[in-house]
Amino acid sequence: MIFAEEQNFAGALVTEVTVDAARLVLVGAQGEALLDVPVAGVRNVDRGRQARTERLKAEHVNHGRPWDESERTRLREMCASKTPMREMINQIGRSSGSIRGEMRRLGLVVDGAEPVG
Repeated sequence: MIFAEEQNFAGALVTEVTVDAARLVLVGAQGEALLDVPVAGVRNVDRGRQARTERLKAEHVNHGRPWDESERTRLREMCASKTPMREMINQIGRSSGSIRGEMRRLGLVVDGAEPVG
């Protein structure tokens, strides 16, 4: 991948990233290899927005769908009963980020605090 403009990664200017089947290489503005590591040592490779969306839809059946009133009611009930987040995720079929966002919109949580019940 070649960037349209130099990218600053922790003070290193990078113009190009090359990924092959075995290695991850960051190439600096002067053509020097700033990083050259085996891909096996990389924990997470972002395969792009579409891949992330597909993964989230596979993990959370309601990913990408608008919240409906029955889900909001269920979320309010779960917050009131202090249901653990893992259980909310499983029952509502949405990611923790989606659930936390809806909790904020509904006023069920204030500034990252515990749910208001």
